Amino acid sequence: MKMKTISILSTLGLGLLSQSIMAGNITAINVGALQNQQRLIKIHFDKDPTLPRGFTTENPARIALDFASTGLTVPQNLLKFDDSVLQQIEAGQTADRTRIMLSLSKAGQYNATIKGNEVWVYVQDPHPVKNKVKNKQASVDAEPAPVFNAPYPATNITEQVVNRQTTTVADNTYNVADPVPVNIDFQKGKNGNGVVSIIGLNGKAQPTIKSNAATLTLTYKNVPLLTEQQRNLDVTDFSTPVRAIRLRRIGNDTEVSIQMQGDWDYTQMTSGNNLVLQISRKFDVENKGIQANNKSFKGKRVSLDFQDIDVRTILQILAKESGMNIVASDNVQGKMTISLKDVPWDQALNLVMETRNLDMRREGNVINIAPRDEFMSRDTASLEQQKKLDDLGPLISQTFQLKYRSVEDFKKILHLSDDGSSNDSKSILSPRGSALLDPATNTLIITDISSVIKKFEKLIAQVDISSQQVLIEARIVETTDSFARELGTKFGYTRGTGRNSIGGTVGVQSEDRGTTRDPNFELGFPNINLGVTNPTSVVSWVHHFASGALALELSASQAQGKTKIISSPRVLTQDRKEAKIESGYEVPYQESTSSGATSTSFKDAVLGLKVTPQITPDGNIIMTLNVQNDRPIACSNVAPDVLRSGDICMQKRNVVTQTMIENGGTLIIGGIYNENNENSVDKVPLLGDIPGIGNLFKHRKNTQQRNELLVFITPRVVDSASAPLKY
Repeated sequence: MKMKTISILSTLGLGLLSQSIMAGNITAINVGALQNQQRLIKIHFDKDPTLPRGFTTENPARIALDFASTGLTVPQNLLKFDDSVLQQIEAGQTADRTRIMLSLSKAGQYNATIKGNEVWVYVQDPHPVKNKVKNKQASVDAEPAPVFNAPYPATNITEQVVNRQTTTVADNTYNVADPVPVNIDFQKGKNGNGVVSIIGLNGKAQPTIKSNAATLTLTYKNVPLLTEQQRNLDVTDFSTPVRAIRLRRIGNDTEVSIQMQGDWDYTQMTSGNNLVLQISRKFDVENKGIQANNKSFKGKRVSLDFQDIDVRTILQILAKESGMNIVASDNVQGKMTISLKDVPWDQALNLVMETRNLDMRREGNVINIAPRDEFMSRDTASLEQQKKLDDLGPLISQTFQLKYRSVEDFKKILHLSDDGSSNDSKSILSPRGSALLDPATNTLIITDISSVIKKFEKLIAQVDISSQQVLIEARIVETTDSFARELGTKFGYTRGTGRNSIGGTVGVQSEDRGTTRDPNFELGFPNINLGVTNPTSVVSWVHHFASGALALELSASQAQGKTKIISSPRVLTQDRKEAKIESGYEVPYQESTSSGATSTSFKDAVLGLKVTPQITPDGNIIMTLNVQNDRPIACSNVAPDVLRSGDICMQKRNVVTQTMIENGGTLIIGGIYNENNENSVDKVPLLGDIPGIGNLFKHRKNTQQRNELLVFITPRVVDSASAPLKY
């Protein structure tokens, strides 16, 4: 027997560390060739050798050996061979085991036994074929066989090798794949369903499925998962019943936990090595007629359980169970594994089509099934054929008498030029079509292919309709509340120049007539006038002396007023059409030119309403409003110190806004409130401050005024133009 031996020694420091953790360590690997295309791999342990757990794969042809609780202390982890049976050996260590991967030229068998401190692994080709190697160097430099066709990148342990042995060369970097490569894929399916695909585990073991209100758990017994392949997926943003997916290893098992939200249900099916779970909300299945664009499955319930069955056979079974005629395209091919229990046949058909990328067209009780690409090609060919017919088909002329819309409106809609043709891509006319507009009879004449004529018939039926009308009523309410009170005195001593009687008189006047003095009397001292300018009542007292008379007059005035002005402009207009109504004056005023000449201009002082209504589909009314109530007043009442008394000023009341009101509702769209309180006291210095008597030397005035402006708006939809307007 010819042996080719490679000794693999461990470093002292890392070896001691591994021994403290693992029961034993692999320290050397020897490879030899036996008769009958057999190979012997001797795996040397420093102590406590253990038999491996292994498995084989056919494509690629490999044998994986897992040594539990075993360390790895070798300086070289990848060995390549120019051999007809064994191509390379890969060694790698994880947290709780060491794996040795044997890459073969084709599928083989193995047997392992313990010999002292070694484990002997016999590898044999079940069908020996003599392979001649012409160039040894070419085989050594050849690209190594791929490591499992796994959905995840295999775990790279180059860093671990470098830490154990700094002499490891770059060419010895290798990847170790999981014994059962696993991938979790999630997609949002139709109708808001969640589609969870477990790739690589089907066929290795049957999962144990447990579910509760919030979780669906699948456990694969005795199917280990690499620690690096554990993962959590948060799929909340997809808005499906699935909230999160967790793939993890528990002992020697693999667990897939699917976290749910809301009420849910699921169906499962298998395809090759994949297990597909369709998770849907319960109401998607149980309720009928949920939404027009959502599928509701209500066909006869069927159960299917097949392995590697032809897709066409599944369609034949569903056709028989449903009573429908199913026609499958020649391109519907392939096999699948399916396991469904008590599901509607149309749901089973939908699952098969989604899995195989198929689509269907239904006419009556006939269902045509083909790949989606084939249907797309058919539709494309049909459109191209229709385009050719449009280019070559006969032209048809048709006259449309418009009732409510003008032909000028359609000129804008059709993007027509003055000659009636249209080269605009947005136009409904074809390149061969034309339109003739007759404003006198409000007629539209279209010449085009038949398909365009049909489009025009639908367009005119939708557009040429009577517009609704809106009656808008505005109420401008102005209220004024005023109150004024004045109290004053005037008194003095008058010295007589002639002979006078001595006595006293007291009189009351209802108005300010003044005190009639004797012409023989002259005004003396003191003389104080703090009386009311326009009194409504006067109390006078005069006492005569030998040398004159002492006069005292008390005057008072009180006025109270309330004013309420209501202005109510109303206007009727069509939907989305502006309307305007005004009533008032044109106030003249003088303007000076640069040459010094003057001219007369006019300023509008009107009560007006300008509005554009828009009726919404839900019956409300959106309005763009401009309500004004201007009034001319004398400028002397506004700013007497600045403007001349003959000038005219404009008192403006205006509100501009956009609002939405329900039909027939009333809304306050604006308001102004103004309150003015004035209290004034005129008095004689010092004398007016004397308690009691000081009131004779004071003049008091108290004024209160409140102004309020409110603007109300009320729109009403008028059903027809002949409906009476109610005021």
